[in-house]
Amino acid sequence: MSKKINLYILLNPIAGHGQSIKTWSKFEHLLEKEGVNYSTEVSPYPGAFISIAKEYADHAHDKDDFLVVIGGDGSLNDVLNGIKLSNYPETPIVYIPAGSGNDFARGAKISDNLHQILDALLDDPEVVSMDCGSYTGYDRNSLLSKRSYFVNNFGIGFDAFVVHASNRQRLKNALNKINVGSLIYRLNVLGALHKQDTFKVTIKADGKRYDYDNAYMVTTTNHPYFGGGVPILPSANVHDNKLSTVVVQKPNLSKFIHLFTKILSDGSQIEDPHFHFVKADEITVQTSKPEYCQVDGEDSAEKLIFKVEFKIDHFNLIKY
Repeated sequence: MSKKINLYILLNPIAGHGQSIKTWSKFEHLLEKEGVNYSTEVSPYPGAFISIAKEYADHAHDKDDFLVVIGGDGSLNDVLNGIKLSNYPETPIVYIPAGSGNDFARGAKISDNLHQILDALLDDPEVVSMDCGSYTGYDRNSLLSKRSYFVNNFGIGFDAFVVHASNRQRLKNALNKINVGSLIYRLNVLGALHKQDTFKVTIKADGKRYDYDNAYMVTTTNHPYFGGGVPILPSANVHDNKLSTVVVQKPNLSKFIHLFTKILSDGSQIEDPHFHFVKADEITVQTSKPEYCQVDGEDSAEKLIFKVEFKIDHFNLIKY
Protein backbone atom coordinates (compact mmCIF):
# COMPACT_ATOMS: atom_id res chain seq x y z
CA MET A 1 0.00 0.00 0.00
CA SER A 2 1.37 3.41 -0.93
CA LYS A 3 2.31 5.70 1.93
CA LYS A 4 1.29 9.31 2.34
CA ILE A 5 3.86 11.84 1.16
CA ASN A 6 4.07 15.61 0.97
CA LEU A 7 5.75 17.37 -1.94
CA TYR A 8 7.02 20.93 -1.94
CA ILE A 9 7.49 21.63 -5.64
CA LEU A 10 9.69 24.39 -7.06
CA LEU A 11 8.80 25.11 -10.68
CA ASN A 12 10.83 27.23 -13.08
CA PRO A 13 8.23 28.10 -15.75
CA ILE A 14 10.74 29.31 -18.35
CA ALA A 15 13.09 26.32 -18.21
CA GLY A 16 13.45 24.37 -21.43
CA HIS A 17 11.61 27.03 -23.44
CA GLY A 18 8.32 25.83 -21.94
CA GLN A 19 9.23 22.17 -21.46
CA SER A 20 9.01 22.61 -17.69
CA ILE A 21 5.37 23.70 -17.93
CA LYS A 22 4.51 20.64 -20.01
CA THR A 23 6.34 18.40 -17.55
CA TRP A 24 4.57 19.98 -14.59
CA SER A 25 1.15 19.58 -16.23
CA LYS A 26 1.75 15.84 -16.66
CA PHE A 27 3.17 15.44 -13.17
CA GLU A 28 0.31 17.37 -11.60
CA HIS A 29 -2.16 15.03 -13.32
CA LEU A 30 -0.37 12.03 -11.77
CA LEU A 31 -0.35 13.64 -8.33
CA GLU A 32 -4.06 14.39 -8.50
CA LYS A 33 -4.78 10.86 -9.68
CA GLU A 34 -2.84 9.34 -6.76
CA GLY A 35 -4.19 11.81 -4.21
CA VAL A 36 -0.73 13.09 -3.28
CA ASN A 37 -0.51 16.17 -1.10
CA TYR A 38 1.59 18.91 -2.70
CA SER A 39 2.20 22.64 -2.86
CA THR A 40 3.85 24.55 -5.68
CA GLU A 41 6.14 27.56 -5.72
CA VAL A 42 6.77 29.20 -9.10
CA SER A 43 10.05 31.04 -9.54
CA PRO A 44 9.23 34.77 -9.76
CA TYR A 45 12.66 35.79 -11.10
CA PRO A 46 16.06 34.23 -11.94
CA GLY A 47 17.88 33.16 -8.79
CA ALA A 48 14.77 33.17 -6.60
CA PHE A 49 15.14 29.48 -5.77
CA ILE A 50 18.28 30.22 -3.73
CA SER A 51 16.36 31.97 -0.96
CA ILE A 52 13.26 29.77 -1.37
CA ALA A 53 15.26 26.55 -1.00
CA LYS A 54 17.21 27.98 1.94
CA GLU A 55 13.99 28.87 3.73
CA TYR A 56 12.65 25.34 3.19
CA ALA A 57 15.87 23.66 4.35
CA ASP A 58 16.27 25.94 7.37
CA HIS A 59 13.68 23.67 9.05
CA ALA A 60 13.76 19.94 9.75
CA HIS A 61 11.34 17.87 7.69
CA ASP A 62 9.79 14.44 8.02
CA LYS A 63 11.27 11.65 5.88
CA ASP A 64 8.05 11.61 3.84
CA ASP A 65 8.39 15.30 2.94
CA PHE A 66 10.20 15.92 -0.35
CA LEU A 67 11.63 19.02 -1.99
CA VAL A 68 11.04 18.67 -5.74
CA VAL A 69 12.70 20.80 -8.45
CA ILE A 70 11.22 20.95 -11.95
CA GLY A 71 13.53 22.88 -14.26
CA GLY A 72 16.93 22.86 -15.86
CA ASP A 73 20.51 22.83 -14.64
CA GLY A 74 20.30 26.47 -13.53
CA SER A 75 17.27 25.72 -11.36
CA LEU A 76 19.04 22.77 -9.75
CA ASN A 77 22.10 24.98 -9.16
CA ASP A 78 20.03 27.60 -7.34
CA VAL A 79 18.30 25.01 -5.14
CA LEU A 80 21.63 23.35 -4.32
CA ASN A 81 23.16 26.67 -3.28
CA GLY A 82 20.13 27.55 -1.18
CA ILE A 83 20.27 24.23 0.66
CA LYS A 84 24.01 24.58 1.27
CA LEU A 85 23.34 27.92 2.95
CA SER A 86 20.65 26.47 5.22
CA ASN A 87 20.53 24.96 8.70
CA TYR A 88 20.13 21.50 7.14
CA PRO A 89 22.60 21.36 4.20
CA GLU A 90 22.07 17.59 3.80
CA THR A 91 18.40 18.08 2.83
CA PRO A 92 17.81 15.77 -0.18
CA ILE A 93 16.52 16.99 -3.54
CA VAL A 94 14.11 15.33 -5.96
CA TYR A 95 15.18 16.57 -9.38
CA ILE A 96 12.89 16.33 -12.41
CA PRO A 97 14.95 17.49 -15.43
CA ALA A 98 12.98 19.80 -17.71
CA GLY A 99 15.54 22.20 -19.14
CA SER A 100 17.00 22.68 -22.59
CA GLY A 101 20.36 21.07 -21.80
CA ASN A 102 19.81 18.74 -18.83
CA ASP A 103 23.54 18.02 -18.64
CA PHE A 104 23.50 17.01 -14.99
CA ALA A 105 20.68 14.52 -15.56
CA ARG A 106 22.66 13.10 -18.48
CA GLY A 107 25.88 12.88 -16.49
CA ALA A 108 24.20 11.39 -13.41
CA LYS A 109 21.84 9.16 -15.43
CA ILE A 110 18.70 10.67 -13.90
CA SER A 111 15.43 9.58 -15.46
CA ASP A 112 12.69 11.99 -16.50
CA ASN A 113 10.04 9.23 -16.39
CA LEU A 114 7.34 10.79 -14.20
CA HIS A 115 5.63 7.49 -13.39
CA GLN A 116 8.94 6.04 -12.23
CA ILE A 117 9.67 9.11 -10.12
CA LEU A 118 6.30 9.08 -8.37
CA ASP A 119 6.39 5.31 -7.80
CA ALA A 120 9.76 5.72 -6.09
CA LEU A 121 8.53 8.54 -3.86
CA LEU A 122 5.47 6.51 -2.83
CA ASP A 123 7.73 3.63 -1.86
CA ASP A 124 10.88 4.11 0.25
CA PRO A 125 13.30 5.97 -2.04
CA GLU A 126 17.02 5.79 -1.44
CA VAL A 127 18.99 8.95 -0.71
CA VAL A 128 22.30 8.97 -2.61
CA SER A 129 25.29 11.27 -2.30
CA MET A 130 26.21 13.00 -5.55
CA ASP A 131 29.37 14.91 -6.40
CA CYS A 132 29.20 18.62 -7.00
CA GLY A 133 31.83 21.30 -7.33
CA SER A 134 32.40 24.14 -4.89
CA TYR A 135 34.44 27.27 -5.39
CA THR A 136 35.65 30.53 -3.91
CA GLY A 137 36.99 33.55 -5.77
CA TYR A 138 33.91 34.49 -7.78
CA ASP A 139 30.64 35.91 -6.45
CA ARG A 140 27.91 34.84 -8.88
CA ASN A 141 24.99 36.06 -6.78
CA SER A 142 24.80 38.49 -3.86
CA LEU A 143 22.62 35.97 -1.99
CA LEU A 144 25.43 33.43 -1.89
CA SER A 145 28.12 33.04 0.74
CA LYS A 146 31.86 33.06 0.12
CA ARG A 147 31.72 29.41 -1.05
CA SER A 148 29.32 28.57 -3.88
CA TYR A 149 28.45 25.36 -5.72
CA PHE A 150 27.88 23.97 -9.21
CA VAL A 151 26.48 20.69 -10.52
CA ASN A 152 27.92 20.77 -14.06
CA ASN A 153 30.84 23.08 -14.72
CA PHE A 154 32.51 26.44 -14.27
CA GLY A 155 33.75 27.69 -17.63
CA ILE A 156 36.07 30.54 -18.59
CA GLY A 157 36.63 31.64 -22.19
CA PHE A 158 34.94 30.15 -25.25
CA ASP A 159 31.89 28.48 -23.67
CA ALA A 160 31.32 31.47 -21.38
CA PHE A 161 31.51 33.85 -24.33
CA VAL A 162 28.81 31.86 -26.12
CA VAL A 163 26.54 31.81 -23.05
CA HIS A 164 27.09 35.53 -22.37
CA ALA A 165 26.29 36.55 -25.94
CA SER A 166 23.25 34.26 -26.14
CA ASN A 167 21.70 35.38 -22.86
CA ARG A 168 21.79 39.01 -23.95
CA GLN A 169 20.27 38.85 -27.41
CA ARG A 170 16.67 39.76 -28.12
CA LEU A 171 16.64 37.13 -30.85
CA LYS A 172 16.80 34.44 -28.15
CA ASN A 173 13.41 35.45 -26.75
CA ALA A 174 11.88 35.44 -30.22
CA LEU A 175 13.28 31.97 -30.96
CA ASN A 176 12.11 30.70 -27.56
CA LYS A 177 8.55 31.57 -28.50
CA ILE A 178 8.71 29.12 -31.40
CA ASN A 179 10.62 26.50 -29.36
CA VAL A 180 13.94 26.84 -31.21
CA GLY A 181 15.77 28.97 -28.66
CA SER A 182 18.80 26.69 -28.72
CA LEU A 183 19.59 27.94 -32.23
CA ILE A 184 20.96 31.15 -30.77
CA TYR A 185 23.74 29.22 -29.05
CA ARG A 186 24.76 27.59 -32.32
CA LEU A 187 24.85 30.96 -34.03
CA ASN A 188 27.01 32.42 -31.27
CA VAL A 189 29.43 29.49 -31.47
CA LEU A 190 30.30 30.76 -34.94
CA GLY A 191 30.73 34.28 -33.61
CA ALA A 192 32.90 33.13 -30.73
CA LEU A 193 35.29 31.37 -33.11
CA HIS A 194 36.39 34.79 -34.30
CA LYS A 195 35.74 37.04 -31.28
CA GLN A 196 36.99 34.96 -28.35
CA ASP A 197 40.58 35.86 -27.57
CA THR A 198 43.25 33.70 -25.98
CA PHE A 199 44.77 34.08 -22.54
CA LYS A 200 47.35 32.61 -20.21
CA VAL A 201 46.13 30.28 -17.48
CA THR A 202 47.84 28.63 -14.53
CA ILE A 203 46.42 25.42 -13.04
CA LYS A 204 47.53 24.11 -9.64
CA ALA A 205 46.57 20.65 -8.39
CA ASP A 206 48.16 17.97 -6.20
CA GLY A 207 51.21 20.13 -5.58
CA LYS A 208 51.91 20.60 -9.28
CA ARG A 209 51.67 23.70 -11.48
CA TYR A 210 50.68 23.79 -15.15
CA ASP A 211 51.08 26.93 -17.28
CA TYR A 212 49.37 27.26 -20.67
CA ASP A 213 49.62 30.04 -23.23
CA ASN A 214 46.94 30.64 -25.86
CA ALA A 215 44.19 29.11 -23.72
CA TYR A 216 40.86 29.38 -25.48
CA MET A 217 38.57 27.53 -23.08
CA VAL A 218 39.12 26.52 -19.45
CA THR A 219 36.33 24.45 -17.95
CA THR A 220 36.25 22.81 -14.53
CA THR A 221 33.68 20.03 -14.73
CA ASN A 222 31.89 17.55 -12.47
CA HIS A 223 30.94 15.06 -15.22
CA PRO A 224 31.47 14.50 -18.97
CA TYR A 225 28.98 16.96 -20.46
CA PHE A 226 28.49 20.63 -21.17
CA GLY A 227 26.51 22.70 -23.67
CA GLY A 228 23.52 20.35 -23.90
CA GLY A 229 25.23 16.99 -24.22
CA VAL A 230 28.70 17.75 -25.61
CA PRO A 231 31.09 15.21 -23.98
CA ILE A 232 33.98 17.52 -23.19
CA LEU A 233 35.69 14.89 -21.00
CA PRO A 234 34.27 11.35 -21.30
CA SER A 235 36.27 10.06 -18.31
CA ALA A 236 34.75 12.53 -15.83
CA ASN A 237 32.43 10.86 -13.34
CA VAL A 238 29.84 12.30 -11.00
CA HIS A 239 30.67 9.61 -8.41
CA ASP A 240 34.50 9.62 -8.37
CA ASN A 241 34.98 12.41 -5.78
CA LYS A 242 37.11 14.37 -8.26
CA LEU A 243 36.81 17.48 -10.38
CA SER A 244 38.49 17.87 -13.77
CA THR A 245 39.80 21.08 -15.30
CA VAL A 246 40.00 21.01 -19.09
CA VAL A 247 42.20 23.48 -20.99
CA VAL A 248 41.81 23.87 -24.76
CA GLN A 249 44.51 25.91 -26.48
CA LYS A 250 43.52 27.67 -29.67
CA PRO A 251 44.80 26.09 -32.87
CA ASN A 252 44.03 27.58 -36.27
CA LEU A 253 40.43 27.47 -37.45
CA SER A 254 40.66 24.24 -39.44
CA LYS A 255 42.36 22.42 -36.57
CA PHE A 256 39.80 23.76 -34.11
CA ILE A 257 36.96 22.42 -36.27
CA HIS A 258 38.76 19.08 -36.39
CA LEU A 259 39.20 19.12 -32.61
CA PHE A 260 35.54 20.02 -32.03
CA THR A 261 34.51 17.20 -34.37
CA LYS A 262 36.46 14.79 -32.15
CA ILE A 263 34.61 16.11 -29.09
CA LEU A 264 31.25 15.53 -30.76
CA SER A 265 32.08 12.12 -32.22
CA ASP A 266 34.45 9.71 -30.49
CA GLY A 267 36.09 11.40 -27.50
CA SER A 268 39.54 11.23 -29.07
CA GLN A 269 40.13 14.93 -28.32
CA ILE A 270 42.02 13.85 -25.19
CA GLU A 271 44.88 12.78 -27.47
CA ASP A 272 45.05 16.14 -29.26
CA PRO A 273 48.12 18.28 -28.37
CA HIS A 274 45.86 21.31 -27.86
CA PHE A 275 43.69 19.50 -25.28
CA HIS A 276 44.79 19.13 -21.64
CA PHE A 277 43.09 18.12 -18.41
CA VAL A 278 43.89 17.79 -14.72
CA LYS A 279 41.84 15.70 -12.28
CA ALA A 280 41.97 16.28 -8.50
CA ASP A 281 39.80 16.97 -5.47
CA GLU A 282 41.21 20.51 -5.19
CA ILE A 283 42.18 22.68 -8.18
CA THR A 284 43.14 26.35 -8.52
CA VAL A 285 42.60 28.20 -11.82
CA GLN A 286 44.19 31.60 -12.39
CA THR A 287 43.82 33.66 -15.59
CA SER A 288 46.03 36.45 -16.88
CA LYS A 289 43.44 38.91 -18.14
CA PRO A 290 39.69 39.59 -17.99
CA GLU A 291 37.38 36.95 -19.50
CA TYR A 292 33.73 35.97 -19.19
CA CYS A 293 32.76 32.96 -17.09
CA GLN A 294 29.68 30.77 -16.85
CA VAL A 295 28.49 28.62 -13.95
CA ASP A 296 25.91 25.98 -14.92
CA GLY A 297 24.81 28.23 -17.78
CA GLU A 298 24.63 31.49 -15.80
CA ASP A 299 27.20 33.96 -17.11
CA SER A 300 29.15 36.81 -15.59
CA ALA A 301 27.90 40.29 -16.42
CA GLU A 302 31.41 41.47 -17.26
CA LYS A 303 34.87 40.16 -17.97
CA LEU A 304 36.98 39.45 -14.90
CA ILE A 305 40.45 38.23 -13.97
CA PHE A 306 40.01 34.95 -12.10
CA LYS A 307 41.75 33.16 -9.29
CA VAL A 308 39.23 30.48 -8.39
CA GLU A 309 39.82 27.72 -5.88
CA PHE A 310 37.76 24.60 -6.55
CA LYS A 311 36.99 21.72 -4.22
CA ILE A 312 34.91 18.60 -4.67
CA ASP A 313 31.79 18.50 -2.51
CA HIS A 314 28.54 16.56 -2.42
CA PHE A 315 24.78 16.90 -2.03
CA ASN A 316 21.95 14.47 -1.42
CA LEU A 317 19.60 13.38 -4.18
CA ILE A 318 16.59 11.08 -4.09
CA LYS A 319 17.29 8.06 -6.31
CA TYR A 320 14.61 6.71 -8.62
